This record gives sequence, structure tokens and C-alpha cells, in this order.
Amino acid sequence: MQTQLQKYFAQRVKNLFNNLHDFELNGDDVSLHDFRVEIKKLRAITRFLQQIYPRQKLKRAAHLLHSVFHVAGQIREYQLLQQWLQKNNFFVLEMKYYPPEKLDAMTQEFSKSAEGYKDDLKEIVEVLGQYIHATNDIFPEQYYSDVNAHVSSMIRKNLPHTEWHELRKLIKQRTYAFSWLRHDDGFEDADFAFYNRLQENIGQWHDLETIKENFSQRQIYLSQDIEVQKDFNLAWEKLTTTLKNKEKAVEEMLSRTGTNAH
Repeated sequence: MQTQLQKYFAQRVKNLFNNLHDFELNGDDVSLHDFRVEIKKLRAITRFLQQIYPRQKLKRAAHLLHSVFHVAGQIREYQLLQQWLQKNNFFVLEMKYYPPEKLDAMTQEFSKSAEGYKDDLKEIVEVLGQYIHATNDIFPEQYYSDVNAHVSSMIRKNLPHTEWHELRKLIKQRTYAFSWLRHDDGFEDADFAFYNRLQENIGQWHDLETIKENFSQRQIYLSQDIEVQKDFNLAWEKLTTTLKNKEKAVEEMLSRTGTNAH
């Protein structure tokens, strides 16, 4: 009889290759997003396995996963920048610094490399599969309990903004780990709704921080072009205001944890 983790892993593998195939055919945002989500779930499994098996044995698989995730992440970040600029009508900045042609080129390059990624992913799946097959149900239960306690502890601290993204990753790890456990029919994660809202808010905040950081790295503020200056000043003001609002939303949710509001 398959463990819950084995069933979960089998579904991840199926989805992973389906999403990559869809992206090869269409080069669309949705299939790339879904592909990245499946990579995240495999990375979560790898982190778990590294807690119970020699890390060296899983080092190459972890590195290959990181490499594919990083390349897909670069495309995702460019998409994020373009979508924000288009949504807020900052077309001068988009055409000057983030033209659609660059995204097309990145997407095509990723599609060309897909065959190589498939070979890497097959190797990853084979390695992870061996360890998952040897893992009984007790280990995921212990791991989930530890991660759950860690999340609970973190959100009750007065976390600086620099630790928010780490908290979000830990919440996601908790959510994934919950799926590796056997549950009675109808059993629900009582804290899921609160944690999911919190990590979504942190994710939106982090996206805005990423955009702000990218603007700074590109040194757009140094441009001598009057039209660029006008667009940039408006964009920076919009970004700063939205970021403050999102920070407030996260801070309010975190402040509620002290009273067990969730």
C-alpha cells in the first residue's frame, strides 16, 4: 500500500512534466506558474528528505531543482514587472526598460532548454523516488509537527520585515507537509485559512519589494529623459504607497496572532 507521501509525489511528477510540456507548446504565464509551483513542492520534499537522510546524497538533486527554479523565476520576475507597469499605465518605463521583446526572448530560450531540463528532472525524480519509497508515514508526521511548531513560534515574535519572506516560505512548507499526512475523511487544517491569507499578503508585499529593488538596480532615477522621469516619479510614488498599505495589512495580521485571533 502506498504511503500518502508516495501518492503526493506521483501526482507532483505527473503535473510537473505536463506543465513543462504545456509551456513548450504555448509559452504562457499559467503553465510556467504551475510548473514553478510543482518545482516548489519538489523542493519542499527535498528539504524534508534532507532532514532524515544524508544531505550529501541529495545535494545534486537539490542543486538541479534550484537551477531550474532560478531560470523560471527570472522569467516570472520579468512578467511581474511588466504586469505591474501595464496595470498602472506606465508605458514609457515598460517600453524603455522592460520591453515585451525581452520577455519573448527569455521564454523562447527557456523552451529551447526544455529537453535538457527534462533530463535533469528525470534524474531528480529517480533520486527522490528512491528515498520516498523508503520513508514510512511516521517521518512526515514528525516533520509536520516540527514545522507547525516553528511557524507558530515565528508569528508570535515581533518579526522584522527582513524575516517576513522566510516566514512565508515556512508557511508554504507547512502547507505542503500537511498534504503528506493521512487524514480521516472530512478532517481540515483549522489554521490553513489564516496562514494562507497571511502568506498571500506577504507574497504581494514581497512582489512589490522586488519591483522596487529592480527599479533601483536599473538606476532609472538617473535617466535624463523627461518622459522617463515623469513616469518614474509617478511609478515610485504609486509603488511606495501600495507597499505601505501592504505592510500595514501584514503587520495587522501578525499583531492578531498574539491574541490567537485565527
